[in-house]
Formats: sequence, C-alpha cells, structure tokens
Amino acid sequence: MLDLNAPILPGHSAAGIRLGQPVAEVLRYAPAPVIETLSTVTVYRFGAVAVWARDGMVDQVGVFDGYTGSLPSGVCLGMPLVEVQRRMGPVVEEWDDTLMVEGSDGWCFDTGAWANGWEVEQNLEARLVEIFVCTSKQGE
Repeated sequence: MLDLNAPILPGHSAAGIRLGQPVAEVLRYAPAPVIETLSTVTVYRFGAVAVWARDGMVDQVGVFDGYTGSLPSGVCLGMPLVEVQRRMGPVVEEWDDTLMVEGSDGWCFDTGAWANGWEVEQNLEARLVEIFVCTSKQGE
C-alpha cells in the first residue's frame, strides 16, 4: 500500500517504497493505473507517486501533487526555494536542469515555472512540485 504521508528519505525511500525493493512487491499492494515502458526502465504511475524500475527492482521514486510527506528537514511539496535554502542550504542546478541542495545527496526536485530568468536566485519564490528519491552517489 502506498503511504502518501510517509517521510521522504534521501537515497532510501518515499511513499513507503524502498529503493532496491522488487517492484512486484509494490504492485501487489497498489496496481498501477499507468505503465510506461522505456528503453532501460519501466515507469509505474500511481497518481501522486511514480516508481521507476530497472530489472524488476525499484530504481527511483517520485512524488507529486497530493503527497504530504516531507524530508527530515521538513522540506515538502509546495515549499518555495527560499525556504528550502533556509532549511537545507544552497539550491544548485545540475547540468541536466535537475535541482538539488548542495551537499545533499540521494534526492532531487523540480519546481513550477520560473518567471524571473534562468538562475535559482532569480526564482526563490518558485515552489517544489516534484521530489525524486534516487540512489546516493556518495562514495562513488
């Protein structure tokens, strides 16, 4: 069963779904209404939650509108970038347009449209609309 209030734990889990968990376990409790097969992953969309699976194992979990859980810092969907920075540190944009908190690994996020230019500092009122939990890159 998906838990829309479960904590978001970077590099570990969201919605009660763990990275590395067999996707068959997830599907047993929450049949996916939408399944998208891509070249290297399969995406299972459950409304406010999406699961990316590679070789039958959960590779990434994304949460969207309707999800009420938060990171241990209290960062959650709907929060503006300025508050994310206040709670966790500088927000940086990676080469692929992914937003991250500098020095915080195992998760990334996206915001609504930016109206004031292309820099994070110009868009501190933009609000989080998607949070993704992925494998931590620390130690690589």
